[in-house]
Amino acid sequence: MKRKILTILAIACSAVILAGCGASYATDSAANVSSSYYDSDFGWYDDYEVDESVVEAAESSSDSVYDDTDVEASTRKLIKNRTMDVQTVEYDQFVADLKSYVSQFGGYIESSSESGNSYYSSGLRYADFTIRIPADYYDEFAEAVGNMATVTYSYEYVNDVTSSYVDIEARLTALKTERDSFLALMEKAETVEEILQIQSYLTDVNYEIESYTAQLETYDDRISYSTFYIDVSEVRRISTETSNPTVFERIRSNLSDSFYNIGEGFKDAFVWIVSALPYIVLVAVPVIIVVVIVRAATKRSKKKKAETEE
Repeated sequence: MKRKILTILAIACSAVILAGCGASYATDSAANVSSSYYDSDFGWYDDYEVDESVVEAAESSSDSVYDDTDVEASTRKLIKNRTMDVQTVEYDQFVADLKSYVSQFGGYIESSSESGNSYYSSGLRYADFTIRIPADYYDEFAEAVGNMATVTYSYEYVNDVTSSYVDIEARLTALKTERDSFLALMEKAETVEEILQIQSYLTDVNYEIESYTAQLETYDDRISYSTFYIDVSEVRRISTETSNPTVFERIRSNLSDSFYNIGEGFKDAFVWIVSALPYIVLVAVPVIIVVVIVRAATKRSKKKKAETEE
């Protein structure tokens, strides 16, 4: 009966202690924590049998270096990313088609920004998109973007996290095994001191399990969904110059650009003059009135002078 009372008191005390210690975290690694759990100073170490394989598993997961040279390519954990700069003369159509393809491939737009037009100015527009696409459709989506517009820059970078991923899985396995051993010890504990000590260790182990689980979930998200960074620029004309042009191709391209720029210059000048007509009229009317008045005054002065001379 006395033992039952002590057990009830121990559980109540442990609940209070856990509430106070929940915000703190021991920064020791799994191996270091494991080695301190089974100290000979604690009575429950001598009274109960401890699973030594737990300690060995924790130490091996901390000290071993993962060798991924024998891992098959299909089972590797790869995070794929691609940056693309594209140009298009049909900006609105491209943006609509891009969003349609994102939905078609089962992805989503993580962030986007568009600029270029305002009330006071109407220029060429541009936009930035951060898009997440399922890794299975990575190549298909990149090809679709390339077919919709002219790609001026493309850079692919792949982060191989196989080693880190497998290492975290090994640590989780060791920690969960360690947690099960402590739970078994908890059932055998007889004193309040033993219960509180085991509860403290369980808190640390559970915190590490949650931390490593969160890391795996982040890896899984980045692995299963590839990221595209797409910069879209609206242009009036797509360059037709090849990657290795000949002398005549360069001359033809430069002449074409010159004539195009001259034509655009005349267009811009005409548009500016027509658009500025209201301002021109506002300025011209007072100037004309002043000129008429000055000329009338000059004629009157000359006529008066001539009459005086006669």
